[in-house]
Amino acid sequence: MIRKNKLQAYRQKINHYYLANEQEQINILLSVLKDYPNSVIQQQAHTLVTGIRAKKAQQSLIEAFLHEYQLNSEEGILLMEMAEALLRIPDAATQDVFLQEKLGSADWYKHRLHSDSLLVNFATQTLDLTGKFERQFKTDDLSQSLFLQLSARLGLPLIRSALKQAMQQLAYQFVIAETIDKAMQKARRSEPYLYSFDMLGEAALTTSDAERYYQAYQRAIKTLAEQVNPTALYKNPSIFIKLSALYARYEPLQQQQAIPQISTKLLCLVKQAKAANIAVTIDAEESERLELSLSTFTN
Repeated sequence: MIRKNKLQAYRQKINHYYLANEQEQINILLSVLKDYPNSVIQQQAHTLVTGIRAKKAQQSLIEAFLHEYQLNSEEGILLMEMAEALLRIPDAATQDVFLQEKLGSADWYKHRLHSDSLLVNFATQTLDLTGKFERQFKTDDLSQSLFLQLSARLGLPLIRSALKQAMQQLAYQFVIAETIDKAMQKARRSEPYLYSFDMLGEAALTTSDAERYYQAYQRAIKTLAEQVNPTALYKNPSIFIKLSALYARYEPLQQQQAIPQISTKLLCLVKQAKAANIAVTIDAEESERLELSLSTFTN
């Protein structure tokens, strides 16, 4: 009973800070960090930034591309979305529709000639040109047939194909592989490194989605189990599990149904991983789902 009361008190405290004033909390934390004076932090930051800028000429094409299209820009976020999605879209026709929608929705022109890399500037001009074509394509039904003929002559399909390849190369900077088997093959080529595998885009929208992701987690753990050291837990590859992948309605109003079903599936996966000597990390959800996550852990 005492343990339950303590857990309840902790939960209430967490809920109290859910909508806390961020600036006030930052000031409180800064007052605690007395061993980290601002002058030392600024000097360290200056050293790091200066060192990075000094090696600017040595950056790879991908690094130069990401420097131009940073994640604090609309275009940078859009490129990341395209890169991740193209790895998960199975057919070329759907990829084309997806690219048509995304390429015409951003302002690529403002990035023209901003980069020190000639290839990045060329890529920007290609994105800008293709985006303009895609926006023109959406104008009206009457002009679409003429536009399709014109775009075919101008090589728009070739441009779109090149963009697909470029986005896939960009995606592989962040996504190691499309399947757990291919991921393990790449991991074996880099023996000094340890890996924790996270399956992207696995939020379930339907019951069949949730079952498919559950089975995918089972297969992934089984695949990892074939490569592990039975006595060295922290040297073995591990896996991330996303709770919202295990139930389609992982939301507060559905907690009475969601928590028992998620808990049952999660327990089975954790037991499977434990038997294989594989560590499991529960992936973070949005902040509004924290209460659900805590309830799942205490269920």
